[in-house]
Amino acid sequence: MFDAGLTAENLRDCLLDLPTLELLGMSLLQNSPHAGFFPSDAPRNMLKTAVIEVINYGERCNHLAHRISALTSIPAQIDLWEFVL
Repeated sequence: MFDAGLTAENLRDCLLDLPTLELLGMSLLQNSPHAGFFPSDAPRNMLKTAVIEVINYGERCNHLAHRISALTSIPAQIDLWEFVL
């Protein structure tokens, strides 16, 4: 069987070390005095960029979710002797 040498702990640590994705739209929403709405005092060009960024991010997440759901499962190679009893 192929062994990449990557354990679940190593993968978790690798993912935790990734920088946080900063979206302009999320920053605007967090700083908005009206919960859930983009601020109306931001420049129109900034709002347009923020909305496009959030939509693109959602589409990328949706695309990756479909790709992940299409992956074939791999049986775990683990000895579970406590379940034999």
